[in-house]
Amino acid sequence: MKLVATLICVTAHVTTGWSVAADDGIFDENFVDEVFAPIHHTHFSELGTPYVHPFTIEPPQIHQDVFFIYKYTQNVGGSDEFEAEPHVDWAFTKRLGILFASPLVGNRQPDGTQNVGPGDLEIAPRVMWIERDRFILASNFFITVPTGDATRDLGVGETTLAPFITTWHDLGDWNSLVLNFGPEIGAESGDTSMIYSFSLAHSWLGESILGEEEHIEHEEEGGHEHASHFKPGMRTIYLEMNGETQLDGAEQTLIELLPGFSYVLAGSGELRFGVLFPVSEVKRFDRQYFASFTWIY
Repeated sequence: MKLVATLICVTAHVTTGWSVAADDGIFDENFVDEVFAPIHHTHFSELGTPYVHPFTIEPPQIHQDVFFIYKYTQNVGGSDEFEAEPHVDWAFTKRLGILFASPLVGNRQPDGTQNVGPGDLEIAPRVMWIERDRFILASNFFITVPTGDATRDLGVGETTLAPFITTWHDLGDWNSLVLNFGPEIGAESGDTSMIYSFSLAHSWLGESILGEEEHIEHEEEGGHEHASHFKPGMRTIYLEMNGETQLDGAEQTLIELLPGFSYVLAGSGELRFGVLFPVSEVKRFDRQYFASFTWIY
């Protein structure tokens, strides 16, 4: 019943959020004052809703996390791929942050050939333009640098640029929605696709396998303290959708879904598991399996 109610409320919350953005313009009245303000160390909204991190989308919040991600991509009749990636979300100020991701990639070709080497480097500056109790709007500008060897299927072979608009919506009862959309452009080829994604998450507190632990607090400027970390035993289930439509005349569209689960071991540690699979005729792979450990500052 809760899930049905959540889905019914999604449209209303999204409409309200975009109305806030339209009323405020590109940034809210606090943006200029806070663009170089000290980092606000918290993983909760002012209403206490956890800011959980999607699997395949970068969120709009400014925070500090380090992900150690392992992905196995299964291609029936093609090359399977293994990827180990340190993935850093880091805040500079309350409104400015950046992402770095540098994978080590390996693949096994159908003829038995195996390739291993660095993949493409990802960098994404983030600006949080609007922050409200139930709504956040930010931009994530993804730059993919071709550091991987495309001749061995370890990279795409060109720089890509992807300016995304990303929003977060508090749906109530620890349900949240992240929306993400924007073009992805090949700098050399000019190939362009429209990317659109969502991540719907529900969190709840359960028993901790490591015992009880208090929320970790950081002292903010002026001596004020805020609970910042998730409580051990917090669980989150995710449903994510990734869509991509080519805009270069082919007009092909691929759609992928990901059900996922995360479990907070301790205030600074989280385990995550998910499976990404295509639901459209056009597809990049047959299955992609995620496993990761997150260190939360």
